[in-house]
Amino acid sequence: MSKVVSESEPATNEVSHPDQRTTPASFRVVVPTSLVFDVRAVFLTLVGFRLLNALTIRTFFQPDEYFQALEPAWRWAFGEDAGAWITWEWNSHLRSALHPAAFGMFYQTASFLAEALSLDSHTRSELLLATPKVMQAFLAAGGDYFTWKLGSYIYGNDTVSSLMVLLLNVISPWQWFCSTRTFSNSVESTLTIVALYNWPWHWMQPLTTEGQRDSNTDSKGLRVRGSNSEEQADSADEMTRLRRALLCAAAATILRPTNLFIWFSLASMGFFRFWKSAGPSWTELVTFIRETILCGSIVLLFSSLVDRLFYDEWVLPPLKFLYVNVIQSLATFYGSNDWHYYLSQGYPLLLMTALPFTLISMYRVLCNRVAESEATPTGLGTLKPLTMLCVLVPALFSNIAHKEVRFIYPLLPALHIISALQFSRVFGCLVTGSSRSGRASKQLLLAVLLALNACIAYYSSYVHNSGIIDLTHYLRHEFEHAYLPMSPASNMTTGMLMPCHSTPWRSHFQYPPTAAHPGILAWALTCEPPLGLNATEKAAYMDEADQFYDNPTLWLKRHMSRRPPRRKDGVRARGDAAGVFAPLDASSASRKRTGVSSDSIDAERDKHYWNTGEGRKPWPDYLVAFAHLEPTMTVALRGSGYVECKRLWNSHWHDDWRRTGDVVVWCLDGSRAANSKSAGENAVLHETGNLENAIHDGAGGQSEGGQKVLGGRQGESPKSKGEKVTEKRVKNPVKRVVEKPFWKIRDPELEP
Repeated sequence: MSKVVSESEPATNEVSHPDQRTTPASFRVVVPTSLVFDVRAVFLTLVGFRLLNALTIRTFFQPDEYFQALEPAWRWAFGEDAGAWITWEWNSHLRSALHPAAFGMFYQTASFLAEALSLDSHTRSELLLATPKVMQAFLAAGGDYFTWKLGSYIYGNDTVSSLMVLLLNVISPWQWFCSTRTFSNSVESTLTIVALYNWPWHWMQPLTTEGQRDSNTDSKGLRVRGSNSEEQADSADEMTRLRRALLCAAAATILRPTNLFIWFSLASMGFFRFWKSAGPSWTELVTFIRETILCGSIVLLFSSLVDRLFYDEWVLPPLKFLYVNVIQSLATFYGSNDWHYYLSQGYPLLLMTALPFTLISMYRVLCNRVAESEATPTGLGTLKPLTMLCVLVPALFSNIAHKEVRFIYPLLPALHIISALQFSRVFGCLVTGSSRSGRASKQLLLAVLLALNACIAYYSSYVHNSGIIDLTHYLRHEFEHAYLPMSPASNMTTGMLMPCHSTPWRSHFQYPPTAAHPGILAWALTCEPPLGLNATEKAAYMDEADQFYDNPTLWLKRHMSRRPPRRKDGVRARGDAAGVFAPLDASSASRKRTGVSSDSIDAERDKHYWNTGEGRKPWPDYLVAFAHLEPTMTVALRGSGYVECKRLWNSHWHDDWRRTGDVVVWCLDGSRAANSKSAGENAVLHETGNLENAIHDGAGGQSEGGQKVLGGRQGESPKSKGEKVTEKRVKNPVKRVVEKPFWKIRDPELEP
């Protein structure tokens, strides 16, 4: 059974804890003995929990998970020729190399282990795929662990509230969805909570009499973390804690310069605004400033050395990051949000079902309605600045036009600690068994909350946007099964006609091609920002992905090879009926006059593109697009030899219309299509006939502004207006406007 520890009755069911304190007994409602956990067992359990989390999650969230961490890490580990996609931020020196360098070292270790064990290609690939997930799982577990420790510091060891802190963090849908992803924000979150745990909160407590000040200070005049002289830490331990906090805070700021908002707010509240009445002594203030400069300089020096190794020049990414993203607001190129985004969307997404408990707890803290029995004396003084921090930081972020929920993710552990105040008041009786009234209703409410959290976590982590990740596994396995066993083995080529950064890249494709070993060559649409342009030019700027979606067929004609692709058996499609290819006969006749083999010219052009990225894109072995482009692509690929070889379900809905529908893969090898359940032998040919009717037969499609809107079906007779309205209510087919068939009215165009 649980009990309230009195001053005359010491607690006997509490485990040894690094921050064990003897505090006034009235507030200490401890959990039953069966729920008292050893700290080491808690950490190991959290590691196992996050390993399961990291290794099973299989959905796509945002590109930064891969392109701001794993791609530069891949280049760090395997060199510039290893096929990593390095985005403009890295070319412009906006990012610190600390984050990818850590993953890069783990990549190198995994590669060395694979060679030492003589692992086959497939096993080595799976090992490299799992390596960053394992590393991030340990970081996420560390974040969970220190969240619980800070909760124990505030509410007391082995109390119901500290247990609720751990529970809230473990059952959080956002933590399951995001904590094990390789975002810099995830590392930032862990570093932030470690720093908050080691932060000298007790230095922010009121200073009353000189005698009281002396009773809790060491020989250097620094107040110690404990409140009992027998448990006071020495000055070295106090200094060690401070340095841990400052080193972690500095590292988080180097990774994400906007993390400075947290430490500026916290230092202002605790060390400068109230230092005379309720804050540090002069000794503590001077010590804090001195150690801040020292620890900040150490981290900055180390980061500069790592950046020097990565960039091959001396750079200072944090300043460049703030200048480009905050001052120039270049991040708005990727979207801007309303001022209330963090209130209306950010906190609800982070907290989900915990949001009501968070709001009530914050209200109670800010209005001084927290009873002394609900926290330790130091914890009572810690809750208010922690709550103020969770109010001020989103307010500061709201002044930046580009907003993402990830930016306030480092506040989530603090929010869970605050939420535990009300969460334990509502559900604490279920742990202690202290009250029978309303027990059944509270059990039902808790079960509903847990079920909702589980459903949200499952859908976001295993269902929504899963086709994107499945695509990378499918293409990698296609290379392993269809290209590596060939004699001689050959490169596999892939093209992505999707919004930029829609898929992971080399970290998931693996197999970079080298002179000695074949691999996977791939291209995708880009979205470089308007660097160096004035306001007028920025307003009219369209990146490559925008240009493609503005007119897909015209883009294919202008940017793809005009020669029909060659199938794996060496046969080239005629292409004389296709929309984006020059007629094969006209092209061949022109090249006969030059005496140069057209195949040799094509091979040289393809090689030039893969080496430099310049010129027309070659038609790949596998071409990928989202299903909403299927009607357009089917017409554009007529006569190309492409067949649908795989269809991957991706999402029920999407906030980006360009990413709606399944992920469709077309390939040039018909034998691979036979292995797909979703693709018939003549899937594309059948759709081509339907779409040809839609273009040339007025009954096959509706006219809209002089263009043909696809939507008719072969063999169907025209329907009356009433029948069409009825059918529309039953099923609203996707309609896409296809430009007029320019290949029917223009002269053959040879590839320049």
